[in-house]
Amino acid sequence: MPNRRAEAISIGLWWAAPTIVLWGGGQIRHAPAALTACAASAALLISLGEAAHWLRRRIRERRAAHTPRTR
Repeated sequence: MPNRRAEAISIGLWWAAPTIVLWGGGQIRHAPAALTACAASAALLISLGEAAHWLRRRIRERRAAHTPRTR
């Protein structure tokens, strides 16, 4: 079982990276957004990405289960 503290740090860093990219992009383009808005957008993007990844794995598994194997 992985260490819960290490897992929490990993998730926090994974969430902070796109938050900072979104916030920094706004700063560079002179269209700053609140850091909390960027954090919410990052959470949404990560959620959509995780859902798409889950769906892709599920489709691949179903195809593999229904495809006849030849040897």
